Amino acid sequence: MNVLICGLGLIGASLAKTIKKNTDYTVLGWNRTTSVTEKALRDGVIDKTGDIDELMAEADITFVNFYPDAIVPFILEHKDSFKQDSIVTDSCGIKAKICAEMGKHKELKFYFIGAHPMAGREVGGYDNSLDNLFDNASFICTPYDDTPRNKTDALVGLASDMGFKRTVVTTPEHHDEMIAFTSQIAHVLACSYVLSPLAPMHAGYSAGSYRDVSRVARINADMWTQLFLDNKEPLVREIDDLVSNLMRFKYNIVNGDGEALTELMKKGNKIKEEIG
Repeated sequence: MNVLICGLGLIGASLAKTIKKNTDYTVLGWNRTTSVTEKALRDGVIDKTGDIDELMAEADITFVNFYPDAIVPFILEHKDSFKQDSIVTDSCGIKAKICAEMGKHKELKFYFIGAHPMAGREVGGYDNSLDNLFDNASFICTPYDDTPRNKTDALVGLASDMGFKRTVVTTPEHHDEMIAFTSQIAHVLACSYVLSPLAPMHAGYSAGSYRDVSRVARINADMWTQLFLDNKEPLVREIDDLVSNLMRFKYNIVNGDGEALTELMKKGNKIKEEIG
């Protein structure tokens, strides 16, 4: 099987490295910056590169790894180049907007299935990619209702062959509301946390709690701005819930209600113990 990786940054190059490490599939690669593609070829991360349209014509599965707003335009620009009946997917952290836009195009000769390999790092780019980035990670895909089962199975099968710990098939909408909770709100919280005027003075006073809460404030602001805005409604709901819970803590602290404060923390602790 030929797998084409378009975009050899952190996620794309890590996908390529993982496929090379764990399967015997042929990895085709392309990046807008030619020097990155050439380095990936020298490093053995990809088996072949060349003209993007010619590579698309060879690929059984194509991953498009760009910023959210660039994915659909790129696919549609090259829509006539993809191999007949092949699978085209992406690695973006939001799915509803992308899948809705791609779903408008019924004339395509390939099958688009949204996907999200659930892993990342605080640093980006080809040089920070890893062949074990997706160890213990989940691979989520969001097919349309009329997507042939064998196409979804093929994409899920590739993820399993690559070594993802868990594969999940769901709707784009459910994916986005869950990602708003498990990922996006954490970045909002971390950035809000380090905006405190006390943050620059943390040295000597901080330990594990500071590191845990602030870690994902190391953020690619341009990319995450697109992700936040493209997932506005689910993310705003999570922010509202978070603010409401913070206000409950504030109210109990301001009013010196130790009993209510204790019960609030016990409830949080119990939920965490139950859900992991």
